Amino acid sequence: MIVVYIVLGLILVLFLIALVNTFRIKLKDKDDVLPVINKDLTDKYAKEFGEMIKVKTLSYVKEKKNIKPFLEMQEVMKNLFPNVYKKMEQKVFEDGSLLFKLKGESNEKPMVLMAHQDIVPANEKAWSFKPFSGEVTDEEILGRGTIDTKSTLYSIFKAVDELIEEGITPKHDIYISSSSNEEISGSGAKSSVEYLKENGVTPYFVLDEGGAIVTGSLPSVKKAVALIGVIEKGYCNIKFTAKGTGGHSSTPPKDTPIARLSKFVSDIENNFPFKTKMIPEVAATFTKTAPSMSFGYRFLFGNMWLFKPLVTFLLPKTNPFGRALLSTTIAFTMASGSKQENVIPSEAYVIANLRIHPIQGIDSSFAVLEKIAKKYNLEATLLEGREASPISSTKNEAYQFLINTIALNYPDILVSPYVMLAATDCRFFSEVTDSAYRFSPIRMDNDDIKKIHGINESIKKTSLVEAVSFYKSLIEKHQ
Repeated sequence: MIVVYIVLGLILVLFLIALVNTFRIKLKDKDDVLPVINKDLTDKYAKEFGEMIKVKTLSYVKEKKNIKPFLEMQEVMKNLFPNVYKKMEQKVFEDGSLLFKLKGESNEKPMVLMAHQDIVPANEKAWSFKPFSGEVTDEEILGRGTIDTKSTLYSIFKAVDELIEEGITPKHDIYISSSSNEEISGSGAKSSVEYLKENGVTPYFVLDEGGAIVTGSLPSVKKAVALIGVIEKGYCNIKFTAKGTGGHSSTPPKDTPIARLSKFVSDIENNFPFKTKMIPEVAATFTKTAPSMSFGYRFLFGNMWLFKPLVTFLLPKTNPFGRALLSTTIAFTMASGSKQENVIPSEAYVIANLRIHPIQGIDSSFAVLEKIAKKYNLEATLLEGREASPISSTKNEAYQFLINTIALNYPDILVSPYVMLAATDCRFFSEVTDSAYRFSPIRMDNDDIKKIHGINESIKKTSLVEAVSFYKSLIEKHQ
């Protein structure tokens, strides 16, 4: 009985410590002093940026690469950023991808800034405005690519162009890498990496698209959060095939190919087969944002030292996003059976797309699924895949410099590491640096995020001014 009292007393003490900590970490209410946005600059940038939106730099998987639109946009960029094209060393790769270099006082800590040129198609009939008009309203610039990622491309080039015009020489070499085929997982960024390797360049850090400054990113978080992607999940596609004798549908046997596939899919859906673990980078996302949460969430996520096992258990069961943060995931995306409605197929298949978490790679995930598939007499075939990227450091000088620069330019927000569920060009640069980060200095809410690859993509005019200022600050303060 004494042992029970001791255990209960210990639990009570732990909860009291957690309760005190919950009150301690709450952010103090204060009025954040935001930088004043220059109206003249806002209109000037928006008009210039609209010219880049007008060029349809589309990339397609099944069509032969056509670099003419990219060369056309690069001509537009020559007019918009004359100092860049006069001063910077330029490398244009065969596919239209770019690598520019601005020589600094030193080559010891080179910085690579990234944004891709290509965009995805737009179904013009579904949009409420023309996707490639580059139209500017009182508040926004409209069009495909305004967020993903011509806004950061414009802002990077504009920042460097203005610094050159102001006669500022950076302390260290600055590179701008811009691929023409990011949207189709092309090799444009890989070309930049190979070029840097051949020339002995080891980046101090790399900054590409990925996270952004997001409002409403996590439950009850009041402040906007700058999410810095420090890892990208990988992916693979697996085909599961069932074979049978076929036949006429009027006399159906049991366990036809489709029936067995259905049982297999149902088994996976109802009995999640992969490992679940909260890696430190995911835990940090919660602990960094907890001070801005409501009391209940703050009590839970602000005391991960106590509640981490509970959160790890509950989160995947309550939220698909939570599952994706903690595990390799699987989605059945394609299927095929008979070509005729009254014919039982002699062969049928389903294809699953997996998003690979670093805690369980492709081989391990495939082995788990192959074992289950054999229960239903199915063949499993690995079609293609890519492992998760290495985890970029959140402990080094480069990461601290990045978060300090973000905080300086956006004093009203929180900053947190983040696990990228999608892919970017940044993954290629993990070969040459442990500081490959994914962050766009663009303010967004959940509605804006839905516009990426969706309809009515647009960006606030003020975001361009803030982004240009951020990149200038990043370059100037890089010592």
